[in-house]
Amino acid sequence: MSKTRQKKLKVPKKRRPDFKGKLSLVIPCFNEKERVPKLVKTLSAFEAEWGGQLDIILVDDGSSDGTADRAQKLLEKTKAKNFQIITLPKNVGKGGALKAGVAAASGDFILTLDADMATQPQELLNWLDSLPSKEFSTEEILIGSREHKDSQVQGTFVRRLAGLVFNFIIQILTNLNLRDTQCGFKLYPQAIGKELFSNLKVKGWAHDVELLSRAKHAGYAITSMPVQWNHQEGSKISLVRDSFAMFGQALRIGFTLFIERFITEPIRSIRAKEAGQEPGYYRLLFLVFSLLLLVVMPMLSFDYGITGDEEVQKIYGEKLLSYYETDGEEDSALSYKNLYYYGGLFDYTAAWANKHIGGVDEYEMRHLLNSLVGFLLMLFTGLLAKEMSGSWRVGFWALLFMAISPRIFGHSMNNPKDIPFAATYVFSLLYMMRFVKELPRPGARTVLLLIIGIAASINVRVGGILLIAYLGFFVGLRFLLRSELRNRLLHFPTVGRVAAVLAIIVVGGYFGGMLYWPYGWQAPFSNPFKALGEMSNFSTSIRMLFEGEHLWSDELPWYYIPKWISIASPIFVLLGALAFPFLLIKNSKKTDVWLWLFLLYTMIFPVVYAIAKQSSLYDGMRHFLFVYPVLVVVAAKGWDWLSTLLPARAYQLGTQGVLAVMIAIPLLWMVRNHPYQASYFNPVSGGIQSAFAHYETDYWMNSMKELSQWFVENNEDVKSGKEVTIATTTSQSVGHYMKALAPNVKVVYTRYNDRHKKPADYYFFYSRFVNEGLQKSGAWPPDELVHEITAGGVPLASISKRNTSFDLEGFQLEQSNNIQGALEAYQKEVEANPKNEVAWMGVASTNYRLGNFPAAKAAIDQMLTLSPSHLNHNIWKGLYHKAVGEIEAAKAAFERCIELNYKSNIVYYHLATIYAGEQNMGKVLSLLEQFDIHNGNLPQAYDMAIGASNALGEKWKAVYFQSKKAYFQKDYQNSYRLLSQALPYLRDYEPATKLKALYDRSQAQQQKNKQ
Repeated sequence: MSKTRQKKLKVPKKRRPDFKGKLSLVIPCFNEKERVPKLVKTLSAFEAEWGGQLDIILVDDGSSDGTADRAQKLLEKTKAKNFQIITLPKNVGKGGALKAGVAAASGDFILTLDADMATQPQELLNWLDSLPSKEFSTEEILIGSREHKDSQVQGTFVRRLAGLVFNFIIQILTNLNLRDTQCGFKLYPQAIGKELFSNLKVKGWAHDVELLSRAKHAGYAITSMPVQWNHQEGSKISLVRDSFAMFGQALRIGFTLFIERFITEPIRSIRAKEAGQEPGYYRLLFLVFSLLLLVVMPMLSFDYGITGDEEVQKIYGEKLLSYYETDGEEDSALSYKNLYYYGGLFDYTAAWANKHIGGVDEYEMRHLLNSLVGFLLMLFTGLLAKEMSGSWRVGFWALLFMAISPRIFGHSMNNPKDIPFAATYVFSLLYMMRFVKELPRPGARTVLLLIIGIAASINVRVGGILLIAYLGFFVGLRFLLRSELRNRLLHFPTVGRVAAVLAIIVVGGYFGGMLYWPYGWQAPFSNPFKALGEMSNFSTSIRMLFEGEHLWSDELPWYYIPKWISIASPIFVLLGALAFPFLLIKNSKKTDVWLWLFLLYTMIFPVVYAIAKQSSLYDGMRHFLFVYPVLVVVAAKGWDWLSTLLPARAYQLGTQGVLAVMIAIPLLWMVRNHPYQASYFNPVSGGIQSAFAHYETDYWMNSMKELSQWFVENNEDVKSGKEVTIATTTSQSVGHYMKALAPNVKVVYTRYNDRHKKPADYYFFYSRFVNEGLQKSGAWPPDELVHEITAGGVPLASISKRNTSFDLEGFQLEQSNNIQGALEAYQKEVEANPKNEVAWMGVASTNYRLGNFPAAKAAIDQMLTLSPSHLNHNIWKGLYHKAVGEIEAAKAAFERCIELNYKSNIVYYHLATIYAGEQNMGKVLSLLEQFDIHNGNLPQAYDMAIGASNALGEKWKAVYFQSKKAYFQKDYQNSYRLLSQALPYLRDYEPATKLKALYDRSQAQQQKNKQ
């Protein structure tokens, strides 16, 4: 079976080109005795047609059939003057034969071609005609391509298919983006050809791959040209045997060139400095530093503690593992907390590793894997910088900048959500930028890896879907903005091919993104977008310490993320990024400006979108760690331009010296404060000392590992086997460590404000969620400080010994309604521990209940001295003013409480009681609506709301409040009946619609459970 494609080319007859210079033809021959007559005839005809200076070199590659003798005899008959025959003593392979022939060639240009004359040398005449200058360039390699749209090819289907498959493999394994590397018809300028062939290592059929890879690495232009190619019988290539051999050679070529590029050449370049060129040793530095990170990061990962998210992440991974191992029968992963909105690639992998590999603690295995993903994040960022700039110096700096970004390094060890997403995001950007650069014909390797990157991103977080939108947007703009692509917008084959490739990427990336996300796979055209909507405006709200105030995550100012990036990023990153836009304008004529703007868009858009959507944010910059690599790439390029702004060597060295000092500052901080790198604040913001009590410091319980280990090693009661009780907000992580280190230690959970309610010998607390006023006044850590973990001199976590239990006694007596006894116990506690704010609150509450308001006021003043911003302290202040008839002062105190925590439902109730006394029913109703929205459940509050609604003529609101009261009394049937009556009249009433949604979810879950 044969196939002929397009018939556009005609080989000219008897045409002499106006060609200046000399041409050398090099033809390898191995046992070609039967083809020699045709070969000599074709070459003789070409010699006559060419007319210019010419030499033709036949290289007999150790033939055993007399190829060289027959060629010599035939050439003598033609009286040819421009032929020479080189005979090799033994067969070395096609590449080796060509190497010998090129070494002997003297032409200004060297054409290599096959002995079977599948493509005849007359093709050069067509090439000359097609070139704009009608001349061959001394800086460009021309290669015949049977896959060129204008080529005329005749050959068997099987051989064509084998060639396509092999070329696809070559594109995957190498840096080549050429559709046909194996056509033997190639034209080299003499200097380039001799350089490439002199370094040739592969002697077999795959030598073309090595030559072209070396050419691309050296920056030589390679242009594919159309050819007329006819299959010749008697080929020396075996489809099976040689395909495997060529595949093996391609692997060896890749490895050999890698060693040369990253080790051999950089070492040589250290001595042989070339003016005006970037030092080659940056490639070696990139490799060495990457290997160093690959070794060091997993080793250090064992020092990091369990974070607050990790228990649920681990459980989610185990549920995913069960889901896949039971073919979906065990499907609790589809409804576990809100984690089903997330792809499970990392958590599934960690669960699988713990089950099938093991050997270490289950969380240490997670941290080990996390560190490897963090390493990949740094590596891909460096490669992205190299891709964007074309400079290994910029790539090395970006890699270094990432590694010396303390928060990135710290999060890389125990952040199982954001680091994997950042790694897959930047990997996708790397190949997206390469895809855009390679338009209109991106390589197979680029396409495949871009699909993998997008799929992996979605498999971690649904936000990876945005990468698909970025790709379509960038491709469209690239076609519009570049003239050579804009001119092809009406060329259907080009546009159609690009559209087809984009469709493959979209389908492969989108559906591949659900391989480890069962919720997405359940309804692939709806569930991912539900998850995207949830992630865009996260329904879970958390209180965060920001700029010295405790704010809910849905009330943070618009500049929350920009502010965090500005205070938590090293100064050298910020300065490089600030310099970049100005230097981009300065260097716009020699820079692909639009490509850089595309990259900047991937950093700016997510932040602007979150601001515009007023998304719920928390935990500093961790949810936006995925944009940080782009900031680093921009910063690295900014420093590259800064360091070469002036040609003076002294200036360049000085700039790089300044950069080195700026890098050393956070590096030293990282070393001194290991493993708390995630607590870093840059010096311009005042460092962590200024951040104390203004921003969150310890990352999500990381300090508990070291705290637990210290306690077990240094507490005599624990070492003696005595039972010891620890009360802590971090019971999960501390409990995990104690189970392995000291089973005699009992760990109980308590909130910081409720610590007096639990019997305990010691407190383990970290700074998060502790009122900032208590931190400033020194009321935290509580009681007798035994040990603390610090970073930069700032306490992150503490062990306190509970030296008295009067506060516990007071709480228990107060619960049993022994108010006088409780007061006496609380007074003993404050005498022993005057900074115990919960004990002072006990003194205030008991005096208040006994009617001793002056004593209650004195206790409240003490509470406010310890922290004027504590919500509970201000609530008691309002209650006192209300009790003594100071109504305006009471209102002011409660309004202050709303400022401190607008979700505190009890405050709305207290305010409503004041306005009820003033008969201001409108204000009463609005306050109780807020009480209801924020999940208040006092029956008397709903009675008051019913009364206020009726007084205002709001009949159906009164019915709704009756429904809500019944709901809290667990009279669900009556509640639902009343709600159904009210809803037709309250369609836009938020409290009613929320209750209806609650019932709808409950019914849906019940139906699912029945199924």
